[in-house]
Amino acid sequence: MTHRPAHDTARLRLKLFGAAALMLLCSACGDGIPKDQDGDDDGNGGTPPPTQTAALSILAGDATAEGTIDATGAAARFKSPRGLAIDANGNLYVADTGNFTIRKITPEGVVTTVAGAAGSSGTAEGSAGNARFANPVAVAVNGSGTLYVADNQRIRSITSAGQVSTWATIPVGSNVVDGSMTSARPGALALDGNGNLFITNAYGTRRISAGETTMLEGQSVQNDLSGTRPFEPRGVAVDSSNSVYLFDLEREISRWNPNGAFGMASMVALAGAQNVRGAVNGAGSEARFEQVVGLAVDPQGNVYAADAVNNLVRRITSAGVVTTVAGTTRSTTLRTGDLPGSLADIRGIVTDGKGSLYATSGNAIVKIRLQ
Repeated sequence: MTHRPAHDTARLRLKLFGAAALMLLCSACGDGIPKDQDGDDDGNGGTPPPTQTAALSILAGDATAEGTIDATGAAARFKSPRGLAIDANGNLYVADTGNFTIRKITPEGVVTTVAGAAGSSGTAEGSAGNARFANPVAVAVNGSGTLYVADNQRIRSITSAGQVSTWATIPVGSNVVDGSMTSARPGALALDGNGNLFITNAYGTRRISAGETTMLEGQSVQNDLSGTRPFEPRGVAVDSSNSVYLFDLEREISRWNPNGAFGMASMVALAGAQNVRGAVNGAGSEARFEQVVGLAVDPQGNVYAADAVNNLVRRITSAGVVTTVAGTTRSTTLRTGDLPGSLADIRGIVTDGKGSLYATSGNAIVKIRLQ
């Protein structure tokens, strides 16, 4: 056996001691793989992850500037937009009331005109830009892409090919003066999965099914109306099981179960107090609303109310608990950023079913991210 010189043995011991010390140091630091400053090994140099977009943001338009421009995002212009609908691809449809048109907004915020001509009112039928609307205030869309528009007493339809026609006409009672006609005008629309259209006006909620009308609540017509009456739309929405939610004639948020008898006897009040106004959150009858002009319901059964005058977006759970998710009571200025923010005049609302709401606010369409 060959013996190492003493100085070689000492040098080997020194190397082994150094290696052991290095291993001890590495074990104290973890697995020995260098980390970024943000604690991971993705090689981004310590750059923090991007922050989420603001909870309340503008999708299209400018709340304080009206116009007729087809463009993208804040460069687009609307004039007093009201009702909203959303299709299966996430496209929004807007009843652009002041422009007498129906507009479309893609998920990327690109705005185009679907039908009607800006600044030109009327009742002409026909294709897209040749058609005319007198006062489009609400819109609904079915699975085939057909739009339904509340246009004074008429319910107009717009096919996916752009053909506009009158689908139904809402009757008016006898001895109704011109100033009272707003009571008969529909203010909100909702479609169920069977193609039935639910329509609200100031004194009734009706269902039109295969051309036949049945009243869910209230009266079909009212007679002997005089004086000037304000337009007071009442929100209505339908969920995936065809349950109907509405701001009823007693100023409550109510639900009708399609498995029960048709009519008020099968309606259940979720929240609000009969004929009492306010902006109070709470459970059931403790809550107060001012004028719910639009409703939407998500897949989890939460109902969202566009509470005009208060300019709030309220959430009503399936148990009837009411909270405010966006807006500052009676503020009329749009303030984006973290919720609740504040809203300009709110006139319509819809949900994408994926955690975001869209609402008309002043002359803009805003996105409200809830998650």
